[in-house]
Amino acid sequence: MIRLTCIALSVIALSPLGCPLFDGSTDQQGTPPPGSITTSASGPARVQVGETAELRATAATDDGPVYFAWVQTAGPGVRIQDADQAVAKFIAPSLPAEQTLVFLVTAYNDVGATGQAEVRVVVAADPDYKPFQFTPGTGPTGATGPTADAGNDQSVRAGDQVTLDGTASRGNGLTYRWRQVLGPTATLADATAAQTTFVAPQYSKGNDELVFELAVTDRNGRSATDRVIVRIRSTANPRVQVSTSMGNFTIELEQDRAPISVQNFLRYVDERFYDGTIFHRVIAGFVVQGGGFTPGMNQKTTHDPIANESNNGLKNRRGTVAMARTSDPNSATSQWYVNLVDNPDLDRTTSNAGYAVFGMVVEGMDVVDRIATVPTGSRFGYQDVPLTDVIINSVRRITSESGESGDQTANPEPLPGS
Repeated sequence: MIRLTCIALSVIALSPLGCPLFDGSTDQQGTPPPGSITTSASGPARVQVGETAELRATAATDDGPVYFAWVQTAGPGVRIQDADQAVAKFIAPSLPAEQTLVFLVTAYNDVGATGQAEVRVVVAADPDYKPFQFTPGTGPTGATGPTADAGNDQSVRAGDQVTLDGTASRGNGLTYRWRQVLGPTATLADATAAQTTFVAPQYSKGNDELVFELAVTDRNGRSATDRVIVRIRSTANPRVQVSTSMGNFTIELEQDRAPISVQNFLRYVDERFYDGTIFHRVIAGFVVQGGGFTPGMNQKTTHDPIANESNNGLKNRRGTVAMARTSDPNSATSQWYVNLVDNPDLDRTTSNAGYAVFGMVVEGMDVVDRIATVPTGSRFGYQDVPLTDVIINSVRRITSESGESGDQTANPEPLPGS
């Protein structure tokens, strides 16, 4: 009733004759009483959030020009554009459930004749609806809007065709806009598509990360952004093949970024230290860790520990390989782990020494994921040990692009973050 009263007052200002009365009839087009204006109204039966709906009125009279006044009589309030015209408009609001909006148009002329008609428009529920909140000091938060998803970070080599994938973004009637914000220039095939591609530029030490931003806008004009990082790997990076009892996978080693860790790892590889060892700790949704124990949880003797290279800029993201260590940051020896998910808590910060990433699984991550599914429990006094041994048969350098491998000749170290 408050909304009707306020709108009626605004109509009085439009006409010196005052606001015409209406009887609440819901007829779309009724038989007018004597001396009235025959009036009809129409509009879309159903609209989606953000769509512009047109309300159209027609009136027939022989007594000069006809004027119009639109008001809303039911449903969540909207702002009517051109409320004093025969064609008015409104933008469908974001609603948690489908609702019907009712509008009444009054037609009148200079001699006091009037007519009315009503139109109903159903507004569909917004699949991305979020309640709107107002927080003192910070203003509006939590308002409905789209969600941008630029996809997972990637690691590629120069010349690879790279696909940026924003199809996991959510929202109604989304448009897309990609742009590069950091790194060597790459040319996008189509910056306005949900998926776009580019050819990876040449590797440049110290300038090997490309950052792209995806902005999505829904049909209501609401926007959201997300970013993805694409790293260019050096073609000179050595690779090793890890052969296990559950399949093989390949690790590419970041010798430019983590020279100490890579040299240390390859020393053990060339000594065949890892042959016959096991993945002794497996935690789904976190890491798989190995490189220090044989079946029966027998510890192998290692070389001296190495310095922690966690400040090399490499992050503990899914598929990366890093050195395991004790609570002493400079205690890593032979053990390493593969991140099953992004683990930012393992990265170096001002208050956390972090764990040094030195490589990435570039082939066979499905094998690592299978290892992560094996049943685990308490064995030989240790937790999270596979109940059936997952054996590392061998780790060998790959000496050709075909992937052919060849030779070039304790107490468990705590799991990262433990």
